[in-house]
Amino acid sequence: MKHYTVSISFAYIIYFRVLATSGPANILLVTFLIPISAILLGVMLLGERLGWEAFAGMGMIFIGLIAIDGRLIKRFKREKAPHYEI
Repeated sequence: MKHYTVSISFAYIIYFRVLATSGPANILLVTFLIPISAILLGVMLLGERLGWEAFAGMGMIFIGLIAIDGRLIKRFKREKAPHYEI
């Protein structure tokens, strides 16, 4: 029971700190990290083992975060040299 209290308290502290610094739009991106933090806390505190499904799920979450955030995509669009036709 103590592990749950510490984990939930830690999650709320992070959540509200990000909300205060980044704003409500970016806090939605952080909610996608909740399953990842739960999995990692289970590994660290409860000794659970991760299968390939967990790693595949984490990868899909990170791809979703990149797609939703858009900063990485904008960076690639800016780096392309302009193409002029003559």
